[in-house]
Amino acid sequence: MTAPARHISIVGGGIIGVTSLYYLSRALSHLPAGSTLNLYEAGQDVAPAASGKSGGFLALDWHGAATADLAELSFRLHKELADEFSGREKWGYREVETLSVKFDSTKSRSKGPASLDWVDGKHVSSSSKMGGNGTTAQVTPRPLVQHLASEALKVSGVSIHKATRVVAAELDAASGRVKQIKVRNADGSEESAESTDLIIAAGPWTGALASSLFSNSEAGLPSLLRKAKKIGGSRAHSVVIQGSRPTTAHCLFTDMRYGNKAAAPEVYAREDGTVYICGGSDDVILPENESDVIPDLKATAKLIEQAAVLSPDVLNVDKGAKVKAEQACYLPISEGTGSPVITGDAKSGIYVAAGHSCWGITLGVGTGKVVQELVTDGKVSSADIRMLQ
Repeated sequence: MTAPARHISIVGGGIIGVTSLYYLSRALSHLPAGSTLNLYEAGQDVAPAASGKSGGFLALDWHGAATADLAELSFRLHKELADEFSGREKWGYREVETLSVKFDSTKSRSKGPASLDWVDGKHVSSSSKMGGNGTTAQVTPRPLVQHLASEALKVSGVSIHKATRVVAAELDAASGRVKQIKVRNADGSEESAESTDLIIAAGPWTGALASSLFSNSEAGLPSLLRKAKKIGGSRAHSVVIQGSRPTTAHCLFTDMRYGNKAAAPEVYAREDGTVYICGGSDDVILPENESDVIPDLKATAKLIEQAAVLSPDVLNVDKGAKVKAEQACYLPISEGTGSPVITGDAKSGIYVAAGHSCWGITLGVGTGKVVQELVTDGKVSSADIRMLQ
């Protein structure tokens, strides 16, 4: 007897949703004839939120027991994708040296490495190596996500629906499996779409979706949704500055003292000559829509100030540097476990992949791969994710 076609729906067009789409598109020919893949993104394009506004720092071995194996897989896949698709040119993939830098503008110590010539070295009181020699790297996340989306769309049966919000899901009364979803289009119209599998990868909005997609009367919902409902978000700010001259392949984790102020921005110099600077998070409540996420310009002004203090000749807007972006996004946080939730229920066809916090880009590619295995094979063979299920 011929197996029925599968119609796989992915909610969320960030790095996890899109890499899940990408790897599933590579496996689509092994699914029953007529199977389809549909990704739904409520924003105007893929990577509209954290996946488009994050720093793109990659670390091989900075992870705890729960995610160490996934991180190793993902770090390797990042390099493989860059090698296959010219990632250095297309999304700025490169290995970097990562340093811990203590900076004090009131002291003259000159303890910074000579190679870090765009930082005011005379005020570096100490520096130490945190990663390098192939253990840390970086990407610019938005073009990476956009490229993988375009590669997935080359496969027949794959579609991406932008400005389209999934608002409900229905289970088959007899089997308990996903039967269809309801979507709301940009013009406000609603329609139903056949769906046998539903992957929720909506970043910080995963919790709200897990709570609202299924009616209160739905019986037999998988227990994994309880974990999904605990995923929310924490707002973080960042700026992107075009330096007045080229920088070097370094990512810096700083501890700064300047005047009577203190800060600890992370500073990532990118391949294209821009520098990404980010700070801590706050407790502003997650809005309903990605388009309603706005930065606190006081927070981004502090980052611009810190960049100028750290690098007065290169990142100072008064000396030729240009601010390319002042932005905010919400890091997806799993309040239940503190770790990502990557799990699925083959009986109902419901899967969840979210809650990666600041490690979404590092872990995102590997997460897409293991989601593909969960959906197509019913088990994960590429990495040990048992502590995340």
